[in-house]
Amino acid sequence: MSNKPIKLWQYLVPIVVLLAIWFYPVPEGLKPQAWHMFAIFVATIVGILCAPLPSGALMFIALALSIFTNTLSFKAALSGFASGTVWMIFSAYVLSLGFVQSGLGRRIAYKTLSLFGGSSLGIAYSLGIADLILAPAMPSVTARSGGIILPISKSIDQVLDSEPGPKQKRLGEFLTMTCFQFTPITGAMFMTGMAANPLCATLAKEGLGIELTWVGWFWAAVVPAMICFFVMPLLSYKILNPELKRTPEAKKMGREELKHMGPMSSQEIKVAIGFVLALLGWGTTMWTGLNANAIGIGLAALLFAMGAVNWKDVLADKAAWDTVVWFGVIISLATGLTSLGFIKWMSAGFASMLTGMDWMTTFILLGFAYIYLHYVFATASGHVAAMYVPFAAVAIGAGAPPLMVAVCFAIFSNFMWGITEYAGGPGPIYFGQGFFERPRFYKINFVLVTASVIIVFAVGMLWWKIIGLY
Repeated sequence: MSNKPIKLWQYLVPIVVLLAIWFYPVPEGLKPQAWHMFAIFVATIVGILCAPLPSGALMFIALALSIFTNTLSFKAALSGFASGTVWMIFSAYVLSLGFVQSGLGRRIAYKTLSLFGGSSLGIAYSLGIADLILAPAMPSVTARSGGIILPISKSIDQVLDSEPGPKQKRLGEFLTMTCFQFTPITGAMFMTGMAANPLCATLAKEGLGIELTWVGWFWAAVVPAMICFFVMPLLSYKILNPELKRTPEAKKMGREELKHMGPMSSQEIKVAIGFVLALLGWGTTMWTGLNANAIGIGLAALLFAMGAVNWKDVLADKAAWDTVVWFGVIISLATGLTSLGFIKWMSAGFASMLTGMDWMTTFILLGFAYIYLHYVFATASGHVAAMYVPFAAVAIGAGAPPLMVAVCFAIFSNFMWGITEYAGGPGPIYFGQGFFERPRFYKINFVLVTASVIIVFAVGMLWWKIIGLY
């Protein structure tokens, strides 16, 4: 948590929101319990935005409120911690730790750089490919992008004399922007590609009755996301027009760094084995009948048993444990909203406002609104928890194909945090490099994200028709 002093308003705003909603007359068609659940949920999201306390502490407060006000039973309040999704994402954090500590993540990035780094576009795509390879194993976009890809990007900027300042147009600003925008795209392809993705899958099942499997998610997302993967750097290149076009030094740097790293260590080999086995497990669940979440737990167990990851290091990984608490509680609260009838009631209200529109128009309007509403969110998980089910439910209620809607909003749950520097974990790190003033950063992000959204609607709907999602 930041060392900045906490101001009184940061405490007061969520409290005022809680009390205002709690004591507001219960709308017709809702039980008081459902309305109180909504009050706790909204106050929790507002608390995350105001940040008077760390998110994990706020979740415990929300948990206690829901129990002691008899809004949720004790069993229902803790039900989120029994969700396999929580432990799937925790297991992925364990694998992510192995990638970072063993150096396997850096090795993959330097290898792709040595192969494709002969031009400025080649460098961008090589780091994007590295991000893509790491994505299914590293749900922490901050660890993956900010912890592995960005340091390599910075090293390239130094080698090519293009650090923030007069020479940043040589390559630095283009590479920084493009690497930042790669991560939402690569994360969108895999259920384990971003921390909030499993939450989308859980909410789709609990709130919409739609099953999103690891393979099903990948198959539906891979074509539109890969088109975005190839188009986005070209558009970024066009906008920023780096002065350096050919960069043989970067390719040489990749080879030298690989030589310096030497042969793969035993820890790298063990992590690689775990990664490959996990991908095989997740990719064959439709034939083996194995539970994807159980495979995640088995992966973590294997990494511990092989000594690829040390349990003490996992204990020290604050992000992993914070995620367990965060997800466990938010799933309980979101499930409570659904089970108490609030989501159904709110969706009916939204649907009545859009009466008269065909499902395609409704779907597209809601998709763009879902993306741009993220300007008021500082966390993808908070946005997903608050908006995913209501928006998807309204689109489905208007006649849009349910599975297509669930997949599309899951993809957008990744794209949306590329619009600002505060919208997701990597944002502050990339913006903090000093290549961009905020208005210019926002403008370029808006163009790149909007282009990706248009591609998903255009290419995605054609692809989803081909594979039978509608």
